[in-house]
Amino acid sequence: MPNWAEGTLKIRGKKENVIRFLKEGIIASPNFKMTEDGPVTVPQKVEISEDDYSTTLYSENEFYINNTRRAFIDRKEIEVWHVERDEALAEILDFKQAWGVIEEDFEGISKKYNIDIKIFVFEQGMEFTQEVEIIEGETTKNIVKKYDDYFWEVPFSTIGG
Repeated sequence: MPNWAEGTLKIRGKKENVIRFLKEGIIASPNFKMTEDGPVTVPQKVEISEDDYSTTLYSENEFYINNTRRAFIDRKEIEVWHVERDEALAEILDFKQAWGVIEEDFEGISKKYNIDIKIFVFEQGMEFTQEVEIIEGETTKNIVKKYDDYFWEVPFSTIGG
């Protein structure tokens, strides 16, 4: 069982690119059902509502970020506000990835959808924080910081692990 690096995922870009990422790049995690032949994957649907000001995704389960190694959003609703006519910004809480952020996963997503990505995670088990920033498909920042006294030095030190 992995330790989870948990925190926040920010995305920004043209409204149509962010919405395309939400619709194609984030899927509902499946349920599993036991049958006589063993476990069976039961796909889940994502419902999407849109208006002039926001786009919202709903799911019965958490969300999985497509084309990543075990990156999830541990909530049942994601809402992205359109700050201007052409731009959308989102901070999605409850982001988590097994062991730590794998920037290559998100470089591909940034290139494919033409969006910028910023992730900050906490990992209390291995006592580190990680900040990753990807602009136009290139990693501009990947800072992993270890601490002498993690619990004292780190805000939100009980997140992750």
